[in-house]
Amino acid sequence: MHAAASRDSLLLYNKNTGDGEVGTFRGGQYTRTRTFDDFSTGWTFVEASGDSVIFYNGSTGYGVTGTLKNGVYRQVRTYADFSTGWGTMAASCDTLVSAARHGSTEFPWSNVGYGTLEGGVYTDTGSIPRDDFLGQLTATEDSVLSWARVGGGLEFRVSEATDGSGIDFRKIGASGLWDKVGRTSDSLFFYKNDGTAWTSTLVNGDYTNVGPLAQVSSGWSLIEGGV
Repeated sequence: MHAAASRDSLLLYNKNTGDGEVGTFRGGQYTRTRTFDDFSTGWTFVEASGDSVIFYNGSTGYGVTGTLKNGVYRQVRTYADFSTGWGTMAASCDTLVSAARHGSTEFPWSNVGYGTLEGGVYTDTGSIPRDDFLGQLTATEDSVLSWARVGGGLEFRVSEATDGSGIDFRKIGASGLWDKVGRTSDSLFFYKNDGTAWTSTLVNGDYTNVGPLAQVSSGWSLIEGGV
């Protein structure tokens, strides 16, 4: 199951059946507007920017992009030439960032690709080879966070992510393990399956801790917010 939230809309997708639905997602309230039973199955990632959404298959390199606004999804373009093997993706308001690991765990080398995702179209603008693995990605309106497991904890890096450019990750610290990291336009939500949670802000590439969040239910499998 995948969930992708744009600035004002939410899309839900089941990769096993091709079923899905969309609706408006404003002011803390979701209202379904349409259901689907004919999405392609097997999409690896579904990610939304401020007004757009991308479906990506990591095995084939196929992709589909469209707009996701006012509770309406409209397909705009199909792709057959994306690189295969992207292991994580995240979209800010207008920029999609992807990362992949290649080689072995002992001698990894990895790659970061990025471009604009707006108006229902993805445009590649660059890539950065790396000698370390970024792990997973989560983006706010103008920034992106990477979180990779190192030993018994997580190591964090941040970068600005606007206009399909400015991708330059810098290390900001480490923490214990989290199961999921959600986002809104300016904040991050760290979550453990036992209900432990923590919040922070991520604006203009600057990360600031806020603190623990009490009385969060355990067992959530999807956490998604818009930008």
